[in-house]
Amino acid sequence: MRGKRDGRSGLCCLAMAAALAAGAPVNVLAASPEFARTAEEWATIRDNTLEYGEIPDLIHEYNSTVQNNLVSYEDYKGKDANEIANDYRDAAEELYASIEWPSSDDAGYAMLYSAAESAQAQAKQMEKMADDNISDGMIIKWQYDQAEAALASTAQNLMNQYYQLQENLKTAQSGKELAEASYNSTVTRQSLGMATANEVLTAQEAVKTAEAGIITIESSIQSVKKNLQVMTGWAYNAEPEIAQMPEVNVTRIDAMNPETDLAKALETNYTLMIDKRKLENSNDSANRQIQQQTIGNDEQKIAAGLSDLYNDVLQARDAYSQAKTALELEESNMAVAQKKYELGMIGRLEYLQAQNSYVGKQADFRIKELSLQGSMDAYDWALKGNLALS
Repeated sequence: MRGKRDGRSGLCCLAMAAALAAGAPVNVLAASPEFARTAEEWATIRDNTLEYGEIPDLIHEYNSTVQNNLVSYEDYKGKDANEIANDYRDAAEELYASIEWPSSDDAGYAMLYSAAESAQAQAKQMEKMADDNISDGMIIKWQYDQAEAALASTAQNLMNQYYQLQENLKTAQSGKELAEASYNSTVTRQSLGMATANEVLTAQEAVKTAEAGIITIESSIQSVKKNLQVMTGWAYNAEPEIAQMPEVNVTRIDAMNPETDLAKALETNYTLMIDKRKLENSNDSANRQIQQQTIGNDEQKIAAGLSDLYNDVLQARDAYSQAKTALELEESNMAVAQKKYELGMIGRLEYLQAQNSYVGKQADFRIKELSLQGSMDAYDWALKGNLALS
């Protein structure tokens, strides 16, 4: 392996209600065997560049939560609900067998008695889980698949956020440059008796505020970057290159239709699949009725959620178009200001004011572009089963 994977390590595990034990963080290699991908594919995800399109593959191969879930799934693979219930009962029996009730004259009696009570409560909880269990190996697999999809979507959102913050940084840096020029101008005006000491102090505070804003944004950028790289398998102290976001393809919207896409969203939604499976596994009439109601609610939420995501895309597209128009106008204004500055018709402060406005419009357009990307991706994720039902 090359440097990218050399710095990767697992940092966390996902505790799920169906699991009897949680795995500990371990150093990780790829989850898939070498033959699962071509040499070219492995080379792409093993380099030291984090690319947007690679994120689902990186999450699958190197995310520690996903890897721990893969290990945990081996305990449930192919098991039906009764077999998993028996696992809970076995665990309960082991706990009961391990309980030793202390004598009142034992040293540390109170602590020992409390520990025995705790073990007994855990055993009873295991027995209840066995009685109530309607999960099987397939349900647990879907739960883990759902977790993986959510992690991939979250990582993509983090990368999108990373570049939105970069645009905010550009705006803040331009604002600082303008604030410094304004301060210098105010100092000069004060020396000529044209500005007060209070005006100088106000201008100085504006510079400090701008500097603090930059520090805050830079800190946020580093935080997002570290979270993103750890999620995708790099070590916290690694320095991967974050590739540019892909160009936004607005024509993707033309293929979106929440009415015709609903069938696919219903077919792939993990929560709905899990709840349908629970209905199949349930023998209790009251529980079956509850599950049937849950499934109906799931279907309604998926339809409403998909419609909401589509509306989000349309609103993001409108905001993107408006920002694009505003930027085009500002480009004309900036060209005029540039020409005037070169001819000596305006001073540096006025030029920097025009430049700051232009940088702001550039950043706003780019942020709206990234927001549109995120909205379209959220819609696509819903068609892949990753639509959370609150």
